[in-house]
Amino acid sequence: MSPVDPMDMVCLSCAAPTRGRLCDRCSRGLRPAPERLLPGGVRLVAAFEHSGPARVLVHHLKYKGVTSVADLVAEVVAHRVPRLPVVPVPRALSRRLKYGIDPAREIAVALAGRIGVPVVDALVPRIHTPRRAGRNHSRSVPPFHTRSSLRSQVIVVDDVITTGTTVLAAVAALGPDMARAVVAANVVAGVSNVAAVVTSPEPGVDRVWQPF
Repeated sequence: MSPVDPMDMVCLSCAAPTRGRLCDRCSRGLRPAPERLLPGGVRLVAAFEHSGPARVLVHHLKYKGVTSVADLVAEVVAHRVPRLPVVPVPRALSRRLKYGIDPAREIAVALAGRIGVPVVDALVPRIHTPRRAGRNHSRSVPPFHTRSSLRSQVIVVDDVITTGTTVLAAVAALGPDMARAVVAANVVAGVSNVAAVVTSPEPGVDRVWQPF
């Protein structure tokens, strides 16, 4: 008999005892994110609005290495994206060393596994960038550099879209029309760099992350 992982017995968000990944209260607190269009017509597909339990979940992924959150995000968005190679927006090396995880890459690996495509590490991670989470987002973002040119369109993956500045810098680095869609765990409701909200959350989509 395989040993039981204690993490399988508590809610990923609040750590309350539960038989699923999320307790009933946290499941009800998740808010599905509508699809948006970024400048240039790139679709932005996020699992959740960045509030309540969803905000706690992505914090656990980024700073505590709870990779089950990436699996949950991939499960929610997989049916909403095309089957194209997945390119993660890399975390700065200094922060990856500090926290021992690259959250966008964890989401990318989980998503790629679900839709049956490769992960392409096309973007070069920066050595260090000032922390933006919860800070002043008016600062400009330095451009990304690429390892090599892409042969097909891709899905770009990030953890949280707050203003869209970072992910747009990644999209620009990959080249014109190479990013077919952007995927994220969470998106801030008032994200500034958005051309339009194009869909409402799908009816019944909340069933995807109910405890099981």
